[in-house]
Amino acid sequence: MTNATSLLASAAAASCWREISLSAIVHNYRAVRSAVGPAVKIFACLKNDAYGCGAAEVAAVLAAEGVDGFGVASARDAYRVRSRAPRTPILLYPGISPQWASDVAELDLTITLSSASELEAWAATSERLSAFVKVDLGFWRAGALPAEVEGLLDRAAATPNIDIKGLYAHLNELPGTGPTAREQWSRLKDLLATITRRPAIVMLSSSDGVLRHPEMDLDAVDPGAMLFGIADTARAVRPLTLRPALHAIKARLVSVKRADASIGPAPDLPGYSPDMRMGVLGIGWGHGLPRDLPFGASAIIRGTRVPLLAPLHLEHVRVNLSRVPDAAFGDEAVLLGSAGGEHIDLAELAMHWRTDSVGICCGLQPDLARVYAP
Repeated sequence: MTNATSLLASAAAASCWREISLSAIVHNYRAVRSAVGPAVKIFACLKNDAYGCGAAEVAAVLAAEGVDGFGVASARDAYRVRSRAPRTPILLYPGISPQWASDVAELDLTITLSSASELEAWAATSERLSAFVKVDLGFWRAGALPAEVEGLLDRAAATPNIDIKGLYAHLNELPGTGPTAREQWSRLKDLLATITRRPAIVMLSSSDGVLRHPEMDLDAVDPGAMLFGIADTARAVRPLTLRPALHAIKARLVSVKRADASIGPAPDLPGYSPDMRMGVLGIGWGHGLPRDLPFGASAIIRGTRVPLLAPLHLEHVRVNLSRVPDAAFGDEAVLLGSAGGEHIDLAELAMHWRTDSVGICCGLQPDLARVYAP
């Protein structure tokens, strides 16, 4: 039983894994802290299991750095964060139901309110809860309309078991899909000028705001992608040097053989040949690779690039090993990272996976084991 438990717990036993640099996350956090200054609170956004880096592990290092709070989008991530940051405030973005109010209170989580009906539902649980009010400034997503905020704050003030700690919004940052950042900022300033119950914390800027709009720092910011080195730094007013937390994706060769006529003709697909030396990597779309991977994507084996071959399977992908005649069962293949002078970075991977850096990190699946570097 002991050996079996060790096998299950060890990333070394996995056929594929990702490597996460915790020091990169600390470096990025310190860059944010330096940029916004000591007076602005930082609520580290750890949604989607900390952008695939592991919310518990990331929470531990950021709590040690003195982060002011965390933002999460699911109860699962809230549990993970609370397990390693027992005293740091945790803001729950919209999503959890009042039926879990006792768990929310036990974990000392801060809920989000976007309407009077939500306030009434949470108040009816009789649990004493902290809350932030969220306002929609033109994102067309969760959040109270600006015209509703003052009434919502007044009703909350008259609700004994709900304590409003802050007010926040998330900017629509996608060009051409709504109002500009400046327009949304103007709406927030107009709102703050009219409400009589201004909460102690007003927060607007996520990663894009921190990088491009220093005037929007306000009382707090909640960066996410930039903490993991995957924010878009183009046109940044604050030219911060960020390091990617995800610095490698690797897999092992689980099979190596030379094809011959006994298995029939080679598939009529790019990269195959009748007598090629073929390998199989223990990674597939079930680990987060795209199901429709275009020809041209590669891995590095023994310092040499080799092509990945379609079609991908749930747990396997083929490689043509003709350029690496000495490749052997158990060899390590690098899909992201460096080996033998060759390098595959996030930009190249994103091009072949038809996504971006955030899409890669957040699209990796739980079965892709994590290995942490200090």
